[in-house]
Amino acid sequence: MQLALERNPTILRAQHDIERTHGLVITAKATLYPSVTVNSRVEERDDDLFSQGQDPTIQRFRDFWTVQLIVDQSLYSGGVHRQQIAIAKLQNEAALVQLQATIDDVLKKVKYAVYSVAVSRAEIDSGQQTIQLLQREQSRQKALFDAGRTTRFNVLRTEVSLGNENAHLYQLRNDLISAEISLGTLLNIDWPKNQTADEPPFAISENLACPPVGKIKVDDFIALALERRPELQVLDRQIDIAERQIKIDKAALIPHVDAFVSDEQFRDQEQTSIRASENNYGVGLLGTWNVFDGYASKGQAISDTATLTTTHISRDEMSLQIANEVRDAYNRLLSAQQIIESQEANEKTAEESVRLAQVSADNGYATLLDVLQATLDLTAARGEGIRTRQSYLEALADLERAVSLKFTDWPETVMDVKAGDAPTLRSSGTH
Repeated sequence: MQLALERNPTILRAQHDIERTHGLVITAKATLYPSVTVNSRVEERDDDLFSQGQDPTIQRFRDFWTVQLIVDQSLYSGGVHRQQIAIAKLQNEAALVQLQATIDDVLKKVKYAVYSVAVSRAEIDSGQQTIQLLQREQSRQKALFDAGRTTRFNVLRTEVSLGNENAHLYQLRNDLISAEISLGTLLNIDWPKNQTADEPPFAISENLACPPVGKIKVDDFIALALERRPELQVLDRQIDIAERQIKIDKAALIPHVDAFVSDEQFRDQEQTSIRASENNYGVGLLGTWNVFDGYASKGQAISDTATLTTTHISRDEMSLQIANEVRDAYNRLLSAQQIIESQEANEKTAEESVRLAQVSADNGYATLLDVLQATLDLTAARGEGIRTRQSYLEALADLERAVSLKFTDWPETVMDVKAGDAPTLRSSGTH
């Protein structure tokens, strides 16, 4: 997860978006300061080109130049500048909050990817244990066949089961490579040249331990999620932005007043030397009143009002979605928690069933099919236990994402951590 925070492209883009919106704040605040402009021009000009006739003693073209310095300051804009600054700050705050939402989403994906790698490895280990059982059974059947105590059919049936399990193991190894590639993409880590896909440039240490989280109060948890979720905070700022934009639209028909100071140095038309010049100084007020704009500001206000309404609808929709995310993650977490308890006992029963089937087969009370079926049942029980742990951890990751808070930091107000409330889950890994 630390590597994802440092290297994930989505997080890096969100960080640079904060810089972009910070630049918008600086741009908006520029209206608080005077603007300084310098204008200059050099030209050859003749104001009486067609009235001078053909008299060669009259100089037809004269050199002309001017340099103008203007200092301009907005005094009153009908609140436009104030609203623009507030909007820029809200956009910057939204970018900061959106970064947290991006981090939460990426970290959840990283957890999913790590769990997929760990599950694939655990299933490979389980498959190898099953293959070892089948190999021992194959050797035993061959020995019995050589002694004339069993049929060729039993030997072939064992070989078929072993072949099927080997094929399944190949698929599990391919799934492991795919999971490692997905994790490498999230961490922005590429495979070195001449390195095969089954040799990732990183190592994962994860034993699928399922920490107990206590008895969750769903309603309080939903309230916590609605309070903390970054997406809702972003929408709140977008609502504020839309409201301020409507005020800007209405201010378009309010008079604006600017103050200015200017200094112009220029060469007078009557001067004969290009270095000779005169100065003009000016100071004053400039008023602008957009009396009628063809209903442009009215149309923009209608458009921005519709944007405000849709943003309110989006926020209500997001609130419902977040509440449902909490409920769904809670139900999956509770279900996985119950299955893990029952599955641990089921695995022990399946292991004992394999042992008894082999003993019974040796004594003539069970057939080879009974032994093979017991072995497959053990494999299925182990696989179900591994996948249930994955479901538990993914549901926990979804619940953390739903409230934008790690479960170790959950407040006690949303959990009743009492003895006997929550089942104790083993944290020893897989098998």
